[in-house]
Amino acid sequence: MTATSAVVVSLVALVAPQAEPPKAPIAIQTSTIGAASVMSLPIPWGPNTFAAMESAGDSFYNKRTWAFARLETTAPLTLYGASIPAGNYALVFHPNTTENKGMSLEVRKIAVAEFLEPGNVMTRTPEGETVWKAPIRFQTVAEVAPALKVELTGPVNGKLSLVVRYGDRMLVKEFGL
Repeated sequence: MTATSAVVVSLVALVAPQAEPPKAPIAIQTSTIGAASVMSLPIPWGPNTFAAMESAGDSFYNKRTWAFARLETTAPLTLYGASIPAGNYALVFHPNTTENKGMSLEVRKIAVAEFLEPGNVMTRTPEGETVWKAPIRFQTVAEVAPALKVELTGPVNGKLSLVVRYGDRMLVKEFGL
């Protein structure tokens, strides 16, 4: 190899695009307090997708439920007066629709052991019985979470808090023990 060829090969190596390291797969995260656990996927913040779910509309994201987490409890809980027996549940967001009634949260008793799929950010909502469903409104917060974070905190005054952070949005719901 001549000196000129060696310089050309070296320059090509310097300007050639470097392969990015592979991204880590989106894996199920778990938060446990006492007899309750919540499992979710740390889905990257999608401000446009979430805005479409919050706003009244007829888009793909307004027509589809989002089973974003699984709740498993070995002891009964309550949620704003509703009894949540020990069991396995899907936590499901219902988007705002053309009727502009806002988003809602559903706690759905499910028979499947797991419906979350690592790497799949919009898994199919499992069939089951609704044990609680109510309108929700996310708070807008200053700090932006880069990915969905669902965790349990407490207990405080006999209650566990379910804290959902997604981008600049936060939702807190309290479960009675």
